[in-house]
Amino acid sequence: MRRLPLVLSALCLLPAGSAVAAADDGPGYHPYAPAAPGPKHIDLSPTARAAARRIAAPTEQPDMARLGAVMRGEQPAGPDDMAPRTGVAPGWVQRGNVVLPSAIDDGSIAVEPGTIFAVEDIPGNEYPRKHTLYLNFTGGMLHSGSDNSAENISALARTGTYPAFNQGEPKAIAIAQAVQNDFAPFGVTVVYETRPAKVIPYTMQMMGGNWTDVNIDTPAGGVAPGADCGALGQRHVVYTFSSASTVQMANTASQEAGHAYGLDHVIDCNSVMSYCGGGDGSFRDSCSGLCEAQCQGPNTAGCRLTHEMFCGEGQDQQNDVEEMRWLFGTNEPDLEAPTAAIESPVDGEIYEAGTSVAFRAVVDDNYGGYGWLVRVEHDGEIILDEPRYEREIDTDYRAALNFGGLAEGSYTVTIEVHDHFGNVATDTVSFEVGLAGEAGGGEDGDGTGTDPSAGDGDDTDADDSGSGGAGTDSLGGTGEDGSDPSGCACAAAAQPAGSAAWALAIFGGVLLGRRRGRPAARSRIAPHGSTPASRLA
Repeated sequence: MRRLPLVLSALCLLPAGSAVAAADDGPGYHPYAPAAPGPKHIDLSPTARAAARRIAAPTEQPDMARLGAVMRGEQPAGPDDMAPRTGVAPGWVQRGNVVLPSAIDDGSIAVEPGTIFAVEDIPGNEYPRKHTLYLNFTGGMLHSGSDNSAENISALARTGTYPAFNQGEPKAIAIAQAVQNDFAPFGVTVVYETRPAKVIPYTMQMMGGNWTDVNIDTPAGGVAPGADCGALGQRHVVYTFSSASTVQMANTASQEAGHAYGLDHVIDCNSVMSYCGGGDGSFRDSCSGLCEAQCQGPNTAGCRLTHEMFCGEGQDQQNDVEEMRWLFGTNEPDLEAPTAAIESPVDGEIYEAGTSVAFRAVVDDNYGGYGWLVRVEHDGEIILDEPRYEREIDTDYRAALNFGGLAEGSYTVTIEVHDHFGNVATDTVSFEVGLAGEAGGGEDGDGTGTDPSAGDGDDTDADDSGSGGAGTDSLGGTGEDGSDPSGCACAAAAQPAGSAAWALAIFGGVLLGRRRGRPAARSRIAPHGSTPASRLA
């Protein structure tokens, strides 16, 4: 189904700690709201390609059999090559067992559900979504930056090799099976033997290591990005640290993933989102009190207003199951393939040398959570082959890129749309640059023509790079107090100080768009009205 035109705003970078009063009919604030996702200009000239390879590296698959050798001391869990610890990033504050934006902690700002619905029409953001949780027991190289599970980039990482799980393969399998049981009612597939393809958005959970292997300030049983209400990020990296107890590690792993999906701590000891140690918890289908003052301090439930949609305004409660069903639906398989249709360039078109060619494609699926890659071949040589981590679109919600620097020759461009059940849709067109014949021009007036500076105004001269939230800054061109080991610390995405992506991750990009309705009425959902000013000031 074609979506209504999207109205894009410029980035809204807020001074740390500033009071923000969102308009009742505006989308409000969200630390993981995507930047205005206009088309990216990609220079495909021979010079640019020599400087930055635009071919995604293959996905490295885990070797679970190695865990036995690590447990016996025959192989190291990982080399001691991590960068020095820096602690919690600037702009965030740790309160007891949670790390969250300082503006949320001091009560000057709140995450508004309106922001979630404002970006729901971006392809792949629809609810319910299918999703994949990858439990990484074998460790590997991590890089510090805005979360991108596919490229091993983590806001909480110390750059270097994260250690492998050191308690053997049988225990790893037992932990994984327990986590699978926790997520079995929902549209979340838990895997550990095979790493997902880079194209689909997935959460990676590092299993093993110690709290000192990441950049937090105090001991914890695990850590995850927090305050991602509505799970806008989709490519988070979270951590569960080694423990002697299989049940405890499984509970912590489910809790850290829950935090990445916008769940906060609750008081109910039967919930995996609680601080209670001991038994085997689960996601609970009841409204339980948020654990703030009793756990880590006031204002530390970053997604309070989202929880109100399911448990009533002002109740300070959370229903784990209802919220997970809203995000991911239930566990039925996805048997329907996505769709992909390239609208520009037109197959067989001829362009003058030096022309910028606009790529636009309509992508869709019956569930959200899908992703896509774009591949370009020049005279039979692949010169671009990358997942579109930022899922760039134009104002018509079409996948959107602008190709520049095209040398003479024949080109083929392909889009592949992947979902979480292995269904793939493709479309391919061919065009020529600078060859015999009358040169064409593409569409006019809406950003789909041959001039990336014309059209809908959301094109950019920048190369494809990360831009805060759940984006990426790589591809080569792509808390807990220690007294309770069953607890966890939560932290949101960070970038190195001074980068634009880091600034956006701290203060949030505001994307204005068509506001969607709330989830369909359920027995425990109370309608959420305008947010009282007292909650935002």
